Parts: sequence; structure tokens; C-alpha cells
Amino acid sequence: MIINVNGAPTYCYTGGKPFDAAKPTVVFIHGVLNDHSVWILQSRYLAHHGWNVLAVDLPGHC
Repeated sequence: MIINVNGAPTYCYTGGKPFDAAKPTVVFIHGVLNDHSVWILQSRYLAHHGWNVLAVDLPGHC
């Protein structure tokens, strides 16, 4: 999923599920030298158990 942050397109991994405003949301932010893929297992689990997931790719890291 691509969302605009201050006019810049930003990729957010959703765990394979579409975003649903009626569900609670968890945001995963990676550390230095990583990207959204460090949160793959946690993201997939939560996305398939009733949560929205946004695992963002910070600029310059992917």
C-alpha cells in the first residue's frame, strides 16, 4: 500500500490484508539498515487476527 506522507509516496506493508478503519491498527517502524521485511511474521500474524497493520519503509532504507 502506498500512502502520501508530506507529499512523498511511502510504502506500508499491510500483512496481506486491506486496511479496514473499523479495526484497531498497529504500526511497525524498522531500525537502521532494515526495511518493512523485519516485521513480516508479526505483521502477517496480526493482520490475520483482527488488526490493521502498517509496517512502513522509512526513506532511504529500501
